[in-house]
Amino acid sequence: MLCAAAVGAQSTTPGVPDAGGFPAPTAALERGRSVYVLNHCHFCHGTDLTQAVMGATDLMHGALVGADDNGTLIGAVVRAGRPNLQTAMPRYELSNSEIGDLAAYIHFLRQSGRYRELTDPAAAGAGDANAGEAYFMRRCSSCHAVRGDLAGVARKYAPAILRARLLRPMPVTFAENSTASGGLAHLTLLEQYSDDDVRHLLAYLDRSAR
Repeated sequence: MLCAAAVGAQSTTPGVPDAGGFPAPTAALERGRSVYVLNHCHFCHGTDLTQAVMGATDLMHGALVGADDNGTLIGAVVRAGRPNLQTAMPRYELSNSEIGDLAAYIHFLRQSGRYRELTDPAAAGAGDANAGEAYFMRRCSSCHAVRGDLAGVARKYAPAILRARLLRPMPVTFAENSTASGGLAHLTLLEQYSDDDVRHLLAYLDRSAR
């Protein structure tokens, strides 16, 4: 999904790191970070999800986290454990509120991390416009049209800026007792895009939204 609104950086600047990474931008997300760190998730998955040691699941790219809705899938795994992994993830008896906070924090880390990865110049490359059109019609066309709100968008913006707007078309802000705002559907897609999805979408826009 896309829109013509301005893309913005995260509204917070990282503070001083500690053993559990950087403090989160709200009290609710900080509660999630506490659950993540105090249950030692960061030892196997990393303080920012970039570590997946000894068979641990890659939380930055794994499909389960991308498909999770308010902790439903994440909570099921946390409570069941993964005893057959090399790291033998134990079962955790967490309350519903702890699961909710943990899931929100994992999604916060994943959205931040995938945005960094997908805006890295190394992620750029040629895409397949036909594949991009198929993805657009499946996931984006209910809200957007290349001859409607997106008309001329590929001509208006340089490739790197267009890529950033595709990924996060609205500024991301955080408020206490709420999740990140900035287009929840777009943030969900940000967690689910593959590198090729983005390349293909950009190729389609370059062909059709000029």
